[in-house]
Amino acid sequence: NLDLEIKREGAIFFQKYETGIPASEFKQIGKSDKTGTKVTFWPDDEIFETTEYDYGILSKRLRELAFLNRGITIALTDERSDKSDVFCYEGGIVEYVDYLCGAKQKAHEKPIYFAAKKEDTEIEIAFQYVNSYNENLLSFVNNINTIEGGTHLTGFKGAITRTINNYAQEYNLNKDFKGTFSG
Repeated sequence: NLDLEIKREGAIFFQKYETGIPASEFKQIGKSDKTGTKVTFWPDDEIFETTEYDYGILSKRLRELAFLNRGITIALTDERSDKSDVFCYEGGIVEYVDYLCGAKQKAHEKPIYFAAKKEDTEIEIAFQYVNSYNENLLSFVNNINTIEGGTHLTGFKGAITRTINNYAQEYNLNKDFKGTFSG
C-alpha cells in the first residue's frame, strides 16, 4: 500500500494506492505554502516476493539521492524498529565528494566543482584528489549510478587528463617527471 501526498501551488493533494491500483481519487485535501512530496509505503506480499527491507541499503540509496539533488530533504523511517534518518545536503555533490573522501589526506583543500547547462541538459562535476592508490570514481545519469561508466565518463577522464598535461607542459611543471600524466 502507498499513500501519496503532494504539496504544490498552495494546495495539498492526496491519493491512496492498494496493490498498485488507486484506492482513492487524486484530490485536494488542504492548503499549504510549502512544496514537496511525501510517500508512505508498506510492502504488499501479494505483489512483492520479499517484504523485509534492509534499512542500511535504503538509507545508503536515499542519502545518495539527497547528495545528488542539492537541497532536497529525504526522511526515512522504519516503523519496525523506529530507526530514522533525515538527509539534506545544501552542498550537493561537492558535499558528496567530501563525504566519500572521509579522513583521507587531500591534495587540495576543497573539491573542484563546475556545472553547465545547455538546453535541457545539465551537468555537474565534482572531484577531489587524495593520497591513495585506490580510485573511487562514481558517475550518475538521471540519478542512476552508471556502474560500468560510459562515454560521458570516458570523455571526462580524457579531457581532464589532457587539460592537466597541457597545463603542466605550458608551465614546465613536469621537467623532473619527464613524462605525462595518465588517466
